[in-house]
Amino acid sequence: MKTVVINGSPRKGGNCETLINELIAEIDGEVSNYFLEESNINFCKACLGCQKGDCVRDDDLNKAMDELQEADLLVFATPIYYGQMTAQAKTFVDRFYQISQNSDKSLEGTKVIIIATQANPTDAFQGYVDGLAGMPFGYMGMEVIGSVVAKGTTGKGDKEDLADAIAEIKKIGENL
Repeated sequence: MKTVVINGSPRKGGNCETLINELIAEIDGEVSNYFLEESNINFCKACLGCQKGDCVRDDDLNKAMDELQEADLLVFATPIYYGQMTAQAKTFVDRFYQISQNSDKSLEGTKVIIIATQANPTDAFQGYVDGLAGMPFGYMGMEVIGSVVAKGTTGKGDKEDLADAIAEIKKIGENL
């Protein structure tokens, strides 16, 4: 299985990274792991250059998008800040434009696992996370096969705080 991991957290060694590592341990096959905070990423500028070929941006997201088109699985991780994904994660999602605007490219059939972390201890943002299955992933023809929301996670990479989410991650990983 070929997997692309997108970590939209700005925190190295944070909760998203901890959960990603737990999931990667369960995955057989090739894994490409992108930590967006330390990647060279640019915003989509809606120039429509992608309709004729590749995105005009010369950055790490072009490589990630190329790999994603060949992948079986996308692991998409983001903290929830003010009820939404981080700016880093949104920049990645916005770059789906280069695929949706080019009839030679597709993410159809790619499986997705969503990992979200939040300081809020309630289900306040569960609807937002569930909605990602439709937009952007469903819109791109992708299928969300698992979703984990780690609630009340204020410590950085604390496995004790993340115990329930780690158990959920391991269960998803066992079913891959």
